[in-house]
Amino acid sequence: MDNGVNGPGGKGDGSFSSGLGTDTVPEARGAKRQRIDTSSDDKLEAHQPTAHSIQTGRCCFVTVGATAGFRSLLDEVTTAEFFDCLAKHGYTSLQVQCGPDHAAIRERVASVSDEGKRGIFVRCFNYTGEMTTNILNCRGEDNARPAGCVIAHGGTGTVGEVLGIGAPLIVVANPTLMDNHQLELAETLEAQNLVVHGHIGSLAAAIHRVADRITQGRLDALPPYTPPSFPVSAADRVTLFDWMVLTCYPDELAAQMHVTDLGLVEAEFAAKQQQQPYQQQGQPIASDNVPATGINSQEDNGMLQLD
Repeated sequence: MDNGVNGPGGKGDGSFSSGLGTDTVPEARGAKRQRIDTSSDDKLEAHQPTAHSIQTGRCCFVTVGATAGFRSLLDEVTTAEFFDCLAKHGYTSLQVQCGPDHAAIRERVASVSDEGKRGIFVRCFNYTGEMTTNILNCRGEDNARPAGCVIAHGGTGTVGEVLGIGAPLIVVANPTLMDNHQLELAETLEAQNLVVHGHIGSLAAAIHRVADRITQGRLDALPPYTPPSFPVSAADRVTLFDWMVLTCYPDELAAQMHVTDLGLVEAEFAAKQQQQPYQQQGQPIASDNVPATGINSQEDNGMLQLD
Protein backbone atom coordinates (compact mmCIF):
# COMPACT_ATOMS: atom_id res chain seq x y z
CA MET A 1 0.00 0.00 0.00
CA ASP A 2 1.30 3.39 -0.96
CA ASN A 3 1.52 5.43 2.22
CA GLY A 4 3.21 8.55 0.91
CA VAL A 5 6.29 8.58 3.13
CA ASN A 6 8.73 6.32 1.33
CA GLY A 7 12.08 7.52 0.07
CA PRO A 8 13.79 6.84 -3.25
CA GLY A 9 15.89 3.70 -3.59
CA GLY A 10 19.64 3.74 -3.27
CA LYS A 11 20.04 7.32 -1.94
CA GLY A 12 19.34 7.00 1.78
CA ASP A 13 16.54 8.51 3.82
CA GLY A 14 18.22 11.60 5.20
CA SER A 15 17.94 10.27 8.72
CA PHE A 16 19.06 12.20 11.78
CA SER A 17 19.57 10.73 15.23
CA SER A 18 20.11 13.05 18.19
CA GLY A 19 22.08 15.59 16.19
CA LEU A 20 23.92 13.27 13.77
CA GLY A 21 23.00 12.26 10.25
CA THR A 22 22.72 13.38 6.65
CA ASP A 23 20.22 15.62 4.98
CA THR A 24 18.97 14.31 1.66
CA VAL A 25 15.64 15.72 0.51
CA PRO A 26 14.29 13.87 -2.57
CA GLU A 27 11.49 15.03 -4.76
CA ALA A 28 8.24 14.43 -2.90
CA ARG A 29 6.23 12.93 -5.72
CA GLY A 30 8.99 10.53 -6.66
CA ALA A 31 9.28 9.54 -3.02
CA LYS A 32 5.59 8.72 -2.83
CA ARG A 33 5.79 6.31 -5.75
CA GLN A 34 8.95 4.48 -4.67
CA ARG A 35 8.97 1.96 -1.81
CA ILE A 36 12.59 0.74 -1.99
CA ASP A 37 15.07 2.36 0.39
CA THR A 38 18.49 0.79 0.90
CA SER A 39 19.58 3.20 3.63
CA SER A 40 21.80 1.38 6.12
CA ASP A 41 21.11 4.02 8.80
CA ASP A 42 17.39 3.36 8.59
CA LYS A 43 17.87 -0.37 8.98
CA LEU A 44 20.33 -0.09 11.84
CA GLU A 45 18.40 2.45 13.89
CA ALA A 46 14.79 1.50 13.32
CA HIS A 47 14.70 -0.73 16.43
CA GLN A 48 13.28 -3.62 14.46
CA PRO A 49 11.59 -6.17 16.71
CA THR A 50 13.09 -9.65 16.50
CA ALA A 51 12.54 -12.94 18.24
CA HIS A 52 15.86 -12.51 20.07
CA SER A 53 15.39 -9.00 21.47
CA ILE A 54 12.93 -7.33 23.79
CA GLN A 55 11.95 -3.69 23.41
CA THR A 56 11.45 -2.45 26.97
CA GLY A 57 10.25 1.11 26.30
CA ARG A 58 7.37 2.40 24.23
CA CYS A 59 7.95 3.85 20.76
CA CYS A 60 6.16 6.81 19.18
CA PHE A 61 6.27 7.13 15.40
CA VAL A 62 5.21 10.44 13.84
CA THR A 63 4.54 10.60 10.09
CA VAL A 64 3.34 13.51 7.96
CA GLY A 65 3.49 12.02 4.46
CA ALA A 66 5.44 13.21 1.46
CA THR A 67 3.22 15.43 -0.66
CA ALA A 68 2.62 18.22 1.85
CA GLY A 69 4.38 19.54 4.94
CA PHE A 70 2.75 19.59 8.36
CA ARG A 71 5.03 21.92 10.29
CA SER A 72 2.65 22.63 13.18
CA LEU A 73 2.49 18.93 14.05
CA LEU A 74 6.26 18.51 13.81
CA ASP A 75 6.87 21.57 15.97
CA GLU A 76 4.65 20.26 18.75
CA VAL A 77 6.13 16.75 18.91
CA THR A 78 9.67 18.13 19.19
CA THR A 79 9.22 20.27 22.30
CA ALA A 80 10.53 19.61 25.79
CA GLU A 81 6.94 19.51 27.02
CA PHE A 82 6.04 16.71 24.61
CA PHE A 83 9.20 14.78 25.48
CA ASP A 84 8.22 15.06 29.14
CA CYS A 85 4.75 13.69 28.38
CA LEU A 86 6.23 10.73 26.49
CA ALA A 87 8.68 9.95 29.29
CA LYS A 88 5.89 9.93 31.90
CA HIS A 89 4.07 7.26 29.89
CA GLY A 90 7.10 5.01 29.48
CA TYR A 91 8.24 6.02 26.00
CA THR A 92 11.94 5.79 25.22
CA SER A 93 11.97 6.34 21.44
CA LEU A 94 10.54 8.98 19.11
CA GLN A 95 10.81 8.42 15.35
CA VAL A 96 9.80 11.46 13.28
CA GLN A 97 9.22 11.33 9.52
CA CYS A 98 9.44 15.02 8.59
CA GLY A 99 8.98 15.14 4.84
CA PRO A 100 10.07 18.49 3.35
CA ASP A 101 10.66 20.03 6.82
CA HIS A 102 13.41 17.59 7.77
CA ALA A 103 16.27 20.10 7.92
CA ALA A 104 14.36 22.56 10.09
CA ILE A 105 13.13 19.90 12.51
CA ARG A 106 16.61 18.40 12.77
CA GLU A 107 17.92 21.76 13.96
CA ARG A 108 14.96 22.14 16.30
CA VAL A 109 15.65 18.80 17.99
CA ALA A 110 19.37 19.60 18.27
CA SER A 111 18.50 22.81 20.13
CA VAL A 112 16.78 20.87 22.93
CA SER A 113 19.15 19.86 25.71
CA ASP A 114 19.67 16.25 26.74
CA GLU A 115 17.86 17.04 29.96
CA GLY A 116 14.95 18.46 27.97
CA LYS A 117 14.71 15.28 25.93
CA ARG A 118 14.11 13.35 29.17
CA GLY A 119 16.04 10.31 27.98
CA ILE A 120 13.97 9.98 24.79
CA PHE A 121 15.95 8.73 21.80
CA VAL A 122 14.91 11.07 18.98
CA ARG A 123 15.44 10.20 15.34
CA CYS A 124 14.38 12.46 12.46
CA PHE A 125 14.30 11.55 8.77
CA ASN A 126 12.66 12.87 5.66
CA TYR A 127 11.26 9.70 4.05
CA THR A 128 11.61 5.99 4.75
CA GLY A 129 11.32 2.61 3.07
CA GLU A 130 10.75 0.96 6.46
CA MET A 131 7.21 2.16 7.04
CA THR A 132 5.87 -1.21 8.20
CA THR A 133 8.77 -1.70 10.61
CA ASN A 134 8.20 1.70 12.20
CA ILE A 135 4.51 0.91 12.68
CA LEU A 136 5.24 -2.54 14.09
CA ASN A 137 7.57 -0.96 16.68
CA CYS A 138 4.45 0.78 18.04
CA ARG A 139 2.32 -2.38 18.15
CA GLY A 140 2.38 -4.18 21.48
CA GLU A 141 3.36 -7.84 21.54
CA ASP A 142 3.49 -10.19 24.50
CA ASN A 143 7.05 -10.79 25.74
CA ALA A 144 8.45 -8.63 22.92
CA ARG A 145 7.53 -4.95 23.33
CA PRO A 146 4.93 -2.71 24.96
CA ALA A 147 2.43 -0.81 22.82
CA GLY A 148 3.33 2.72 21.78
CA CYS A 149 1.49 4.85 19.26
CA VAL A 150 1.59 6.24 15.75
CA ILE A 151 0.79 9.92 15.28
CA ALA A 152 -0.19 10.48 11.66
CA HIS A 153 -1.75 12.99 9.33
CA GLY A 154 -5.11 11.95 7.91
CA GLY A 155 -3.83 10.36 4.72
CA THR A 156 -5.96 7.32 3.84
CA GLY A 157 -2.96 5.19 2.83
CA THR A 158 -1.13 5.75 6.11
CA VAL A 159 -4.26 5.38 8.25
CA GLY A 160 -5.23 2.17 6.46
CA GLU A 161 -1.80 0.62 6.95
CA VAL A 162 -1.66 1.44 10.67
CA LEU A 163 -5.17 0.11 11.29
CA GLY A 164 -4.31 -3.05 9.38
CA ILE A 165 -1.30 -3.71 11.60
CA GLY A 166 -3.16 -2.84 14.78
CA ALA A 167 -0.93 -0.20 16.40
CA PRO A 168 -2.59 2.53 18.51
CA LEU A 169 -3.18 5.53 16.27
CA ILE A 170 -3.62 9.25 16.78
CA VAL A 171 -4.90 11.00 13.64
CA VAL A 172 -4.21 14.73 13.34
CA ALA A 173 -5.93 16.38 10.38
CA ASN A 174 -3.80 18.78 8.37
CA PRO A 175 -6.00 21.91 8.10
CA THR A 176 -3.89 23.44 5.33
CA LEU A 177 -5.03 20.90 2.75
CA MET A 178 -7.85 21.58 0.31
CA ASP A 179 -11.32 21.44 1.89
CA ASN A 180 -9.72 20.11 5.11
CA HIS A 181 -10.81 16.64 3.95
CA GLN A 182 -8.67 14.85 6.56
CA LEU A 183 -10.86 16.21 9.36
CA GLU A 184 -13.89 14.22 8.23
CA LEU A 185 -11.83 11.02 8.15
CA ALA A 186 -10.43 11.64 11.64
CA GLU A 187 -13.86 12.38 13.10
CA THR A 188 -15.45 9.35 11.44
CA LEU A 189 -12.78 6.92 12.64
CA GLU A 190 -12.89 8.28 16.18
CA ALA A 191 -16.68 7.89 16.22
CA GLN A 192 -16.10 4.22 15.34
CA ASN A 193 -13.60 3.97 18.22
CA LEU A 194 -10.80 3.05 15.82
CA VAL A 195 -8.46 5.99 16.45
CA VAL A 196 -7.87 8.92 18.77
CA HIS A 197 -8.52 12.25 17.06
CA GLY A 198 -5.62 14.48 18.06
CA HIS A 199 -5.55 18.26 17.90
CA ILE A 200 -2.66 20.67 17.46
CA GLY A 201 -1.96 22.31 20.80
CA SER A 202 -3.19 19.39 22.90
CA LEU A 203 -1.35 16.29 21.71
CA ALA A 204 -0.38 15.48 25.30
CA ALA A 205 -4.08 14.84 25.97
CA ALA A 206 -4.15 12.43 23.03
CA ILE A 207 -1.17 10.53 24.48
CA HIS A 208 -3.09 10.20 27.78
CA ARG A 209 -6.10 8.80 25.92
CA VAL A 210 -3.92 6.29 24.08
CA ALA A 211 -2.49 5.18 27.44
CA ASP A 212 -6.02 4.47 28.68
CA ARG A 213 -6.78 2.44 25.55
CA ILE A 214 -3.60 0.43 25.96
CA THR A 215 -4.54 -0.44 29.53
CA GLN A 216 -8.21 -1.19 28.87
CA GLY A 217 -7.52 -3.19 25.71
CA ARG A 218 -4.46 -5.01 27.13
CA LEU A 219 -2.58 -3.93 24.01
CA ASP A 220 0.80 -4.67 25.61
CA ALA A 221 0.12 -8.40 25.34
CA LEU A 222 -1.09 -8.93 21.78
CA PRO A 223 -0.07 -12.08 19.89
CA PRO A 224 2.63 -11.79 17.20
CA TYR A 225 1.55 -9.90 14.10
CA THR A 226 0.69 -12.01 11.07
CA PRO A 227 0.38 -10.25 7.70
CA PRO A 228 -3.07 -10.83 6.19
CA SER A 229 -3.62 -12.92 3.08
CA PHE A 230 -3.63 -10.85 -0.09
CA PRO A 231 -5.89 -9.91 -1.75
CA VAL A 232 -8.20 -9.71 1.25
CA SER A 233 -10.88 -12.40 1.32
CA ALA A 234 -14.41 -11.37 0.40
CA ALA A 235 -15.66 -12.14 3.92
CA ASP A 236 -13.19 -9.67 5.43
CA ARG A 237 -13.53 -6.97 2.80
CA VAL A 238 -15.55 -4.43 4.76
CA THR A 239 -13.77 -1.12 4.24
CA LEU A 240 -13.17 1.33 1.43
CA PHE A 241 -9.41 0.74 1.80
CA ASP A 242 -9.79 -2.91 0.76
CA TRP A 243 -11.65 -1.97 -2.42
CA MET A 244 -8.99 0.62 -3.18
CA VAL A 245 -6.34 -2.09 -2.95
CA LEU A 246 -8.32 -4.34 -5.27
CA THR A 247 -8.07 -1.77 -8.07
CA CYS A 248 -4.49 -3.00 -8.46
CA TYR A 249 -5.85 -6.48 -9.27
CA PRO A 250 -8.35 -6.06 -12.14
CA ASP A 251 -9.24 -9.77 -12.44
CA GLU A 252 -9.91 -10.14 -8.72
CA LEU A 253 -11.87 -6.87 -8.66
CA ALA A 254 -14.06 -8.01 -11.57
CA ALA A 255 -14.65 -11.37 -9.90
CA GLN A 256 -15.68 -9.80 -6.61
CA MET A 257 -17.96 -7.29 -8.32
CA HIS A 258 -19.60 -10.22 -10.15
CA VAL A 259 -20.10 -12.06 -6.85
CA THR A 260 -21.63 -8.93 -5.35
CA ASP A 261 -24.01 -8.54 -8.30
CA LEU A 262 -25.08 -12.18 -7.99
CA GLY A 263 -25.75 -11.64 -4.31
CA LEU A 264 -28.00 -8.68 -5.09
CA VAL A 265 -29.92 -10.67 -7.70
CA GLU A 266 -30.35 -13.57 -5.29
CA ALA A 267 -31.61 -11.26 -2.54
CA GLU A 268 -34.09 -9.64 -4.94
CA PHE A 269 -35.35 -13.03 -6.10
CA ALA A 270 -35.78 -14.22 -2.49
CA ALA A 271 -37.76 -11.10 -1.65
CA LYS A 272 -40.11 -11.71 -4.58
CA GLN A 273 -40.55 -15.34 -3.55
CA GLN A 274 -41.64 -14.28 -0.08
CA GLN A 275 -44.32 -12.08 -1.61
CA GLN A 276 -45.83 -14.95 -3.61
CA PRO A 277 -48.88 -16.51 -1.90
CA TYR A 278 -48.20 -19.99 -3.28
CA GLN A 279 -46.47 -23.05 -1.92
CA GLN A 280 -43.66 -24.66 -3.87
CA GLN A 281 -46.09 -27.44 -4.92
CA GLY A 282 -48.20 -24.85 -6.69
CA GLN A 283 -51.17 -25.08 -4.32
CA PRO A 284 -52.89 -21.76 -3.55
CA ILE A 285 -52.84 -20.36 -0.04
CA ALA A 286 -55.61 -18.17 1.22
CA SER A 287 -54.52 -14.78 2.46
CA ASP A 288 -55.94 -11.34 3.08
CA ASN A 289 -55.10 -10.22 -0.46
CA VAL A 290 -55.26 -13.47 -2.48
CA PRO A 291 -58.34 -15.69 -2.57
CA ALA A 292 -57.88 -19.42 -2.08
CA THR A 293 -59.22 -20.07 -5.57
CA GLY A 294 -55.88 -19.28 -7.20
CA ILE A 295 -54.77 -16.52 -9.57
CA ASN A 296 -55.37 -12.94 -8.47
CA SER A 297 -54.12 -10.95 -11.44
CA GLN A 298 -52.60 -11.15 -14.88
CA GLU A 299 -49.17 -10.46 -13.35
CA ASP A 300 -49.53 -13.48 -11.03
CA ASN A 301 -50.74 -15.56 -13.94
CA GLY A 302 -47.70 -14.65 -15.99
CA MET A 303 -45.32 -15.51 -13.16
CA LEU A 304 -47.04 -18.85 -12.58
CA GLN A 305 -46.66 -19.77 -16.24
CA LEU A 306 -42.97 -18.93 -16.05
CA ASP A 307 -42.61 -21.41 -13.19
